[in-house]
Amino acid sequence: MRVLVTCSWITAACALLIALWTAPQLLATGVVGVGGSPLFEVLYLFPALIGVPVCLLAAAVAATLLVRGVVTTTARRLLAWGQILTVTLLALCVAALATPRATGWELALMPGALQVGQVVVAAGLILLVRDGRRGG
Repeated sequence: MRVLVTCSWITAACALLIALWTAPQLLATGVVGVGGSPLFEVLYLFPALIGVPVCLLAAAVAATLLVRGVVTTTARRLLAWGQILTVTLLALCVAALATPRATGWELALMPGALQVGQVVVAAGLILLVRDGRRGG
């Protein structure tokens, strides 16, 4: 269980950094640029290179824990299902890229796919911290 929680902190932090790169650009211009700033590597490239593999590990651990029936709290269920949702959405983006009708825009959806699943993970982390402070 500790691996799932640790991975979830890492992936949620990576998703937050990516959001700090993408959200302001989307809101200001409707487009997300790549490169052109030293912040690109720190806020987008490195978090993606770290977050995606860690998310894959977390989803594998989550699936194992769910099958074993040891995920018993709402917070931990959110962590597990959020990681699985993230990997599923990322896999759908990759599968869409492999189709003959792919335009490349499927690649642009990947940061959003990561963020959707990680919002669920973040909710689980918030509950975990809140429950921990209550002594539960």
